[in-house]
Amino acid sequence: MTALLATAGCTDADVPPPPPSPAASLSPDASAVGLVETDQANLHLWVSNQSFTDDPVALTVSIDGTKILDRFFAVEHQHNWVLFPVRVAPGHHVVRVVAGTGVEKQASFAMPETGRQYAAVDYGNAMDERQRHVNWLLQSTPIGFA
Repeated sequence: MTALLATAGCTDADVPPPPPSPAASLSPDASAVGLVETDQANLHLWVSNQSFTDDPVALTVSIDGTKILDRFFAVEHQHNWVLFPVRVAPGHHVVRVVAGTGVEKQASFAMPETGRQYAAVDYGNAMDERQRHVNWLLQSTPIGFA
């Protein structure tokens, strides 16, 4: 009865709308791009530094202009692959990777309506310290790392 009395004088205009549900941003048809829990991701993005010369190296990865990660990666004998689970809306997208050394990679990719995609970004360079590069791989099956 107390709750009823407390709200009896309120109109719909007086009551603020409830905050948006966090789950709404994780739905498959959401337009936002962002990191999520692994089981909610439709893109498993693996990132690694494969350069003994540039150890560590700063890498920034964005999708459609939304920054997914910005951090340093150690080479750790070239077996240091770090998973970033991402939710990406179905459709066409652009990934951009920028290394702290100035090397950039941009690529277009498509996310299907259903299922998961698996991507790998690796930074490396030739043994003579030239030819720094960023590679981008996208496939519909899990990536096997040796």
